[in-house]
Amino acid sequence: MIASLALAAAVVATPVQTKAPSELLTPVSEPRVAVALLNCMVKQDGHLTACTVQEETPNDLGVGQAALSMISQTQVDLLGPDGKSRAGSYIQVPVRIRIR
Repeated sequence: MIASLALAAAVVATPVQTKAPSELLTPVSEPRVAVALLNCMVKQDGHLTACTVQEETPNDLGVGQAALSMISQTQVDLLGPDGKSRAGSYIQVPVRIRIR
C-alpha cells in the first residue's frame, strides 16, 4: 500500500493546453448564391409543368438542373397580381440556391 502511494505521488500530471471554444470553430466561408430562372406553365391546380431553364448563374454548377428537379414540388397561387387566373399560362420562376 505504501508503495502504491509513493508511486502515485511520483506521477505528476502535465496540464494539457486547451484551446478556447472560439479557436475550435472552423471558419465557414460566406455562402454563395446560385440563381436559375425557369419558364414554367401553370397547371389548373397551381403546380408547375413544362419548365425550361432560361438562365443560370453560375453556369458551371448545374443549378438549372437542380432547380428543374425541385420545381415539381412547387405550387403557385392561381390568381396573378392582376386578379386573373394564371392556369395555362407561362410564368418565370426565379430559384435561388445557397451553396456552402
